Amino acid sequence: MFYEETSAIDPSQIRSVTLNSLDHLCNQRFALPPFSEHFQRWMKDVTTLLSDFETELPAAVDEQYKQGLEKALSNLQVAFRERTETETTISTRLSDVQRQLTAYEGELSKLDHDYKSHTHEVRRRYEQSFEKLRHEISVLDGERLRILHRKPTLLQRLFSRSEVSIEETANALRTKKNALTDRKELLKQDMKRQRVEYENRLSVLAEQLSALRAQLEKSNDSKLDDALDVRKAACEELRRAVSETVGRLLEQQDPRKADGTK
Repeated sequence: MFYEETSAIDPSQIRSVTLNSLDHLCNQRFALPPFSEHFQRWMKDVTTLLSDFETELPAAVDEQYKQGLEKALSNLQVAFRERTETETTISTRLSDVQRQLTAYEGELSKLDHDYKSHTHEVRRRYEQSFEKLRHEISVLDGERLRILHRKPTLLQRLFSRSEVSIEETANALRTKKNALTDRKELLKQDMKRQRVEYENRLSVLAEQLSALRAQLEKSNDSKLDDALDVRKAACEELRRAVSETVGRLLEQQDPRKADGTK
């Protein structure tokens, strides 16, 4: 029959390994938010480490140790929950502001597109009316020249009249030219009115966007961190609980071994 020699458990060594692992965990940083996603993973690593300690050294698990552990872990969960709620609130606010920003930016883009499209269409319609009036003016002017160069008949000379008098043609020509001038003035007024409406709406949107961007900047500046200070404080309590419970165990085994081992 063969016997396997079992090496003696060294509480001091187990304590040293556990404390070193706690040091590593308490200084662990979480690079990017949302930090709340890391909290439960980190808590699981801590509880796994403590469970391994208790499994390797069950004799050290006394009531005082359990109470110290429960207090530290309970405080840690409360702190994590509070920070998670804060992060959720800030994240929700950021999402809402970003959604509003996107909507207003879309409205701004639509406003610009509609303004350009509408002014182009108005100019096109006016230009069509201009072209029609110019054509009518050209016809009347040609008619005027035709009358001026035409030799009147005997009857026309006797009765001092022509088919269409110079005066009638001149009046009609003057009316068309005035109509063209008036239409051009109407175009200027229409363009000015649309420009004023566009700039007023643009100003309102710009103010709304500016306010939203300020909110976004404020939300981005909100204090979000990886709870390093909270985790360090909890680790100190856990270190103390582990160190002191092993110290009590060593003192029970041999009072001379309990000192200088933290």
